[in-house]
Order: sequence, then C-alpha cells, then structure tokens
Amino acid sequence: MTWMHADKGDRVPEFTEAECATIAIAFGCGEALLRVIATAARPVGHARGRSIQTSEDDADRTVLLLAGRAHELAYGLDGGAVVLQELGPGDLFGSLLAASGSEDQMEVVPLTDLRGAGFSQVTLLHLMESYSCIALAIARQLSARLRTMRQRMAETVLLSATGRICAELARRADASGEGVVRPIPVFVEFALVAQTTRETVSRTVSQLEKRGIIVREADALRVVAPHRLAEMIH
Repeated sequence: MTWMHADKGDRVPEFTEAECATIAIAFGCGEALLRVIATAARPVGHARGRSIQTSEDDADRTVLLLAGRAHELAYGLDGGAVVLQELGPGDLFGSLLAASGSEDQMEVVPLTDLRGAGFSQVTLLHLMESYSCIALAIARQLSARLRTMRQRMAETVLLSATGRICAELARRADASGEGVVRPIPVFVEFALVAQTTRETVSRTVSQLEKRGIIVREADALRVVAPHRLAEMIH
C-alpha cells in the first residue's frame, strides 16, 4: 500500500475549503474543532485502480474520504468478491473499521483518484475520547453500514438478479433526494454490487428504459415511475 503524503517531494496541497467542509459535515463539528481535526490529520491520496489492502498489519491508519469513489471488497477462499461498502466523500475506511484479528482478505478499490484525511489509530481514538461529536459520528456511520450490509445480504438471498438491480437503482435514486442515479453507473461495477453480471445489468436497465420507468439523461438515470420500479423488486 503506497500513500501519497504531504511530505517533501510529494507536494500534496493542504486541505481545500471544500475538503474542510466535508470534514466538518462528517464529524458534525464547528470551526474550532475543525482546526483541531485538520491539524491532526495528514492529506493522503491514492490513484484509481491501485487497490488498498485494509487488513495489512502495518496499515495503522483510518482515512476519511474527501473526494472520489471506491468499493470496499471482501474475498472468499474461491476468489469471489463481494462489495461490502460503496465509499464516497464523508465515508471512513481503514484500520479502525476493520475487524480485529480478521484473516479475511479485504481491500478498497478506488473507482476514481482519491483524496482523504488520514489519521493514525492512536490519534483518532484520542479524538473520539476527547470530543463526543466525533465518537457519535463514527458510531452512526458504523450503524448505517451494518444496516446496509444486512439489507444487501437479505436481498442476495430473497431477490432475483433483476430484483437486486432494481433495489439498488431505487436505493441510489432515493439517496440523491432528486430521484436520479448520478453519475450513470458503470455496469461492471454495478454488477459487482448487485451480485450479478454486467450483461444482466445492461439488459435490465434497457428494459426499464423501454417501459418508461427510467429515463437516461446526459449524466444520470432518472427514475420517473418509482412505484413501478418498486413493483419490480419483488
């Protein structure tokens, strides 16, 4: 795992105004505490396509993602991959969130170039002990992740491939608050999340378009008939 740090030679800039805003929202803090957090963190980055092993013994770092998107994957003994989480700005990953003593092979795969705020485990634990809003924000994020994982586990067992695809589209559209999935999903990546094939995703999306349930826009898929999409889940 090779991180780009704000050391001499790497020339990674300090946190931008937008990145500071993401830190403040993620931890629910004001300007004074934001300065404390930003001082304790190190700007880190990772290039698209270069996986980050989160279970390595020397990976004593937790990262708050500030820009970019990534998948957190787990691998079985047969090499099969499962998407545990879809990561975006405001999400945490790394040693603090990894299962202690786990021998499972887990990694974070950047879908775009990543920028983040890196914390050593000792530093982040100290911040959590000192500021209740940070501990509460992390607890809420872990709770939300557990809820999402349980939901996807149930969908894998109870729903067809088409149902899982429709459920994921509905989830993303609802999360946007605008009934849109933006950007338009890369079908290979979407198939990994829905535990199906790229061909099945492509075929299902085409059928939804033909039925007038979704409309393809320049940079998004808009759900225009959410009730009909919900009917296709089960």
